Amino acid sequence: MHIPFEWHSLAVSALVVAGAYIVFGITAFGAALITVPVLSYFYPLDFVLPMCVLLDVAAALAMGARFSRDADLAELKWMAPLCLVGAVLGVTLLVKLPRQATLAAFGSFLLFYGVYTLRRKEGGRLVSRAWAPVAGFAGGLMGTMFGIGAPPYAMYLSHRKTEKLALRATLSSMVLLSTTIRALVFTAGGLMLADRLQMFAILLPFALVGLWLGNRLQGRISREQLGRFISVLVLLIGASVLIRAFA
Repeated sequence: MHIPFEWHSLAVSALVVAGAYIVFGITAFGAALITVPVLSYFYPLDFVLPMCVLLDVAAALAMGARFSRDADLAELKWMAPLCLVGAVLGVTLLVKLPRQATLAAFGSFLLFYGVYTLRRKEGGRLVSRAWAPVAGFAGGLMGTMFGIGAPPYAMYLSHRKTEKLALRATLSSMVLLSTTIRALVFTAGGLMLADRLQMFAILLPFALVGLWLGNRLQGRISREQLGRFISVLVLLIGASVLIRAFA
């Protein structure tokens, strides 16, 4: 299905993408928490998700993303295979589920994640590595269904006895791996169509400008302040998506 582009929706999309990648430039994550729900007001989810994953891959590469030597390979080995399984199931559900059901599930996920991040405290109970495949599967599933796969990985790794450097390296490596898997699954599923690639090409310069601004602002805004702002924003967007799903 070809999606017609209108000037007003393109202008809003460009502003949203620039703002989202300012956040990405400051925190190295979080763009999809803004781009996917907002752009889904203008375009179908099966259009938005493949296009946004291409923006995420391009931004990660522009920031010099790589698989870090400091990453815990044992954690990655347990998460990655189930991430692929979840991604395949997610793209199947994305294509087959009714639009209303997909939006309702997406809005519920955003509300849950917003509440979780606002209530989250450092430390907490440690969990077994047996939860690694669960985190991998959930991240792969949510990544292809909603474009937001990092939360399950972050939740799991934050409750493992891992040094901060290794934790950050493992999370960033898993996000890069899962984003690549997502792009390949969307391609294999026939969702990387010409109109998605065209939209990606239009919005990429705005993403790169936002990324550049975010890098320059990185030292002026604390991650804690930005994290709280994103959590509240995610709650508001989640509520609006749920209202739209049941309207």
